[in-house]
Amino acid sequence: MKLIRPETVTDTIFQSSDVPEADYSAWAGGTTYADGDRVIVTTPNIHKIYESQQAANTGNDPTTDDGTWWLEVSSTNRWKLFNGIVQEQTEQAGGMEYVLQSPTVVNSLALINVDCGEVTVQMVDATEGTVYDETFSLISDSGIQDWYAYFFEPIVRDDRLAIFDLPPYAGADITVTFTDTGTAKCGALIIGQFADLGFSQHGASFSIIDYSTKTTDSQGRVTITDGPYANKLEVDVVLDTSAFGVARSVLTDLRTTPVVWVAEPDNRNSIVYGYYREFDIILSNPTTSRCSLEIEGLV
Repeated sequence: MKLIRPETVTDTIFQSSDVPEADYSAWAGGTTYADGDRVIVTTPNIHKIYESQQAANTGNDPTTDDGTWWLEVSSTNRWKLFNGIVQEQTEQAGGMEYVLQSPTVVNSLALINVDCGEVTVQMVDATEGTVYDETFSLISDSGIQDWYAYFFEPIVRDDRLAIFDLPPYAGADITVTFTDTGTAKCGALIIGQFADLGFSQHGASFSIIDYSTKTTDSQGRVTITDGPYANKLEVDVVLDTSAFGVARSVLTDLRTTPVVWVAEPDNRNSIVYGYYREFDIILSNPTTSRCSLEIEGLV
């Protein structure tokens, strides 16, 4: 069981992107806005869209307003994949590229709620040059057991990816390129350092929490309103008893932080991005112990 402790992407870490930040006109203090007008604010570490709530709206700063004049709509398209709301996707026709540079050591990366053909990850150090350059296909081969399935089953894409073999560099440029013939989309781009809790055991339970609603009228007719869903993972992990203190400390520190959890690094379907609801560590014997985790995903 691995997890990625995410690093918050700020304007300092963000270097560049070919996704324009031009969803609407930038807010200007001297402009009068009508009810329903939308603007963007692109000052450092804000990057959001706001909608005017009244006519004759002049000189009211959206970033400090209490909701009387402005309503926060969402992050700008360029920054949606960093805002923590994985259901909102950054998207661009033909693909997109992001360059990040962290001042701390980064050795892992994850993409959540991603929709594109392939992703290329490159890491370039100012002194040593290119130290990582890999391309990952997101076309899933799950369920393809014979030639008939290969030719006639619908093409399915993996919607998540986790990478744990980035060289541990600080200050290197990390370039993530999303390639697609249509529109590339991504709900979260996460960089950070991974932690290894131990060995996931057979019998892990993967399920979903469905937020769709079902209503029945007086005639017994059922109407289903499609809604979002979240993944859920219940897994037992065996760890060295000597690592009990480290595991407990890591999990305690992450109790309010959404984390990338990977039960099986070679299986993308075992990736869950979310919070743990509870954990139990049982000191089984002097050599090994067991940790039970219940993780609720955000998507």
